[in-house]
Amino acid sequence: MRILVVSADPAERLRATSGLVADAEQVVECDGVDEARRLVLEAAEPFDALVVDGDLMPRGGYAFLYELRAHAELTGWVAPPSVVLASRPSDRWLGGWAGASELFLKPVDPFEVAATVRALPGTTLPPYGDAGAAQAQVGTALRRSGR
Repeated sequence: MRILVVSADPAERLRATSGLVADAEQVVECDGVDEARRLVLEAAEPFDALVVDGDLMPRGGYAFLYELRAHAELTGWVAPPSVVLASRPSDRWLGGWAGASELFLKPVDPFEVAATVRALPGTTLPPYGDAGAAQAQVGTALRRSGR
């Protein structure tokens, strides 16, 4: 399992990765949206899950996830499921808007994050478009899995 952890805060990255390193084959860390975008979209081997800090600058982790979701919708690329690290309980709606699979309030429990990432389905994010777009994403996921 390959996991990308994105946070500008080294302490949050450490909390998130410390529980994941025992389960994942590879945990990649980065501290900004530009590097994360490059890593996700240009990776030779795709990531199985993303753990993203909602407080990334300048636009935030939520906007980054929404951008990935829109890219998947437009191109047929399969976006990995994601977990957001949030600062406020009221940010849950932002997590839903962005297409996050799960949301944790900071500071996170590393083992709780690891258990959630392990349980994430290996499917695409729910589409924000129409039913035809959902069917296209499911078809792409099935083709990639060889089914």
